[in-house]
Amino acid sequence: MKAKGNAKRGISLITLVITIIVVIILAAAVILTLNNNNPVENAKEATFRSDVASIHEQLNLYALNELAKNNGTFDITGMNGKVSDYVPGVTQYDSELKIEQGKLVYTGSDTKRAQMVEEIVGKTSTVEVGGLKYNKPNLSYLPSATTKAVKWDASNVESEMEITTADKDTSWYDYSNKKWANIYTNNNGNKAYWVWIPRYAYKIDHPHTTTAEKINIKFLSGTSNVASDGSSIEGYTIHPAFTFGETQLSGIWVAKYEASSSDPNKVDGSGYTGGGNTTALQVRVVPDVYSWRSIYIGNMQTVSMNMTSNDGSVGTSTNIDTHQMKNIEWGAVAYLCQSQYGQEPWNNPYGDWTAGSYKLKTGYAGASKDSGGLSEGNANLAKYNTTNGVKASTTGNIYGIYDMAGGAYEYVASVLNNGNSNIGSYMKAEHVQSNKVKTEYAKYYDVYEPGDEEKEGGAYYGQGGVTLWNSGNAESQNIIRKRITAATYANFASKKGDALWEISNGNSYYGRYTSGTGDLAWLQDTARDSASGSQYARGWNADYMLVGHAYRPCLLRGGYFGGGSGAGVFAAGSHDGHSYVSHGFRPVLAVGLTL
Repeated sequence: MKAKGNAKRGISLITLVITIIVVIILAAAVILTLNNNNPVENAKEATFRSDVASIHEQLNLYALNELAKNNGTFDITGMNGKVSDYVPGVTQYDSELKIEQGKLVYTGSDTKRAQMVEEIVGKTSTVEVGGLKYNKPNLSYLPSATTKAVKWDASNVESEMEITTADKDTSWYDYSNKKWANIYTNNNGNKAYWVWIPRYAYKIDHPHTTTAEKINIKFLSGTSNVASDGSSIEGYTIHPAFTFGETQLSGIWVAKYEASSSDPNKVDGSGYTGGGNTTALQVRVVPDVYSWRSIYIGNMQTVSMNMTSNDGSVGTSTNIDTHQMKNIEWGAVAYLCQSQYGQEPWNNPYGDWTAGSYKLKTGYAGASKDSGGLSEGNANLAKYNTTNGVKASTTGNIYGIYDMAGGAYEYVASVLNNGNSNIGSYMKAEHVQSNKVKTEYAKYYDVYEPGDEEKEGGAYYGQGGVTLWNSGNAESQNIIRKRITAATYANFASKKGDALWEISNGNSYYGRYTSGTGDLAWLQDTARDSASGSQYARGWNADYMLVGHAYRPCLLRGGYFGGGSGAGVFAAGSHDGHSYVSHGFRPVLAVGLTL
């Protein structure tokens, strides 16, 4: 009996302990719920969101397959019923989801789930305008109070509409007629115009040549790799600009003009910098102002990211990311404008070299496509909304993107990841370790690998000491420099869609003249007299291709105002990431559920 009594007391003690544990767990659950941080509910929401996105994607694929099988005559509005009718095996959501005229609809009572379904369905829907199908401009998550859709009349007079209206309206864009979608965001007086680049696949019939051709484009449906018109994309490349980290995008919003700042008339000893090397100012993207220059490449990234801060043009919002334009994103615009849906833009020649008066303005053209530099006040300067001015856009009309030929050189968020000290000195500090981009920030940069010889330390990285890069006389140096640079350029072949290797067939290297002054210049021969001048490798449309320089690991695009025929959307150069009065940038805005 005594033993039995002890057992009872033991059981009672265990029961008490279990009860206390249960009370603690329940209390913790209540606290988590009150703090809106319930991991169980969060997991359920994440699962539901993922499942709905998958169902929606499979419904799109079903419709596209039917369209292809029926020679484009399939009526999507005939899709009605349960989810499991169209996505076999998925029955768990038949009580709260259904298909109505081809659209996924939530029928349950959970308002949060209803919002999730609306977000997912709305963000990937395609439209048909002018007989062409593509992803409609993604207005999801953009603050309605600060965002407006934009269109222009025949006289290029601007008007705007609320994005809630614009989301159901197609009158403000028509890609079949080179009329790209435009919006602006305007928070705290910091206005920024953006242009929509829908997700697409491309095919270049004759890559790695200097002969320009029309690039074949097929727009894709939602975030899938399926053509919007149901046709095959065999032989096409899904443009990588629409993959941001792990997130697939239905398109990207690109700054319509080169970036300007909230102090665009700022001037220093070198001229009108438009902002200077600071992160205290806000980015604006507007025409007919001095562009933001004389700023480190790392600070360009910072101020671009700040556009989603309280004071930034977009303002604080979830599922939105702003960042400095990457080279792959530049390539997405360049390829679209080289297709039937765009047009090669004229140069922006607004600028001069006058000491203390280095003025570069956004959204201008000259009297001809390849115009060189024109000083402020020149009668041939044409504003963005004039007859000649619109020719400086990627569509040849006011709906395109400006300043991608001429204007300022534009730093893009791309790096030759060779450990050069300039990477650590001038790029965004928290994104770099040991003079290389950290893996966790790779989605914000295009990272290019140098040739094997450079990886082994053959190039000259510092200010002291003599290494392979700078050894021997000028001609010996040139042999080595040419070899190292050529190896880096050859590695570009593995990168697709970035408008480098695919649109050129060679590059220059940065070496020393072997006679005369001995100054450094872009060369192709290993022996070159200074009297003969530089030798510039060219890409499509005769644009400069000056890339792969070991000590200049950062990439420039578009040429500059005085570049003449060498400037253009395919022009590329190398620099160190330092601030220069001729170097600017532009941001990109991405919208997605997991950003």
